[in-house]
Amino acid sequence: GINIAGAIRLARELGPGHTIVTVLADYGTRYQSKLFNPAFLRGKDLPVPGWMEAQAEISVPFEEVA
Repeated sequence: GINIAGAIRLARELGPGHTIVTVLADYGTRYQSKLFNPAFLRGKDLPVPGWMEAQAEISVPFEEVA
């Protein structure tokens, strides 16, 4: 809503001949299993951030958590 409303308002103010871009963000829940998955990223030849590798190496047995 608000992104589109703002883009329409700006378009009216600027008039014809201008380009307006807006970013519609979401929570990322549909692709978080891929975006934050080092194995998936490597499989697509994409870089894996160091912080993600560090997270991927942490393993805590369930008994210690419960």
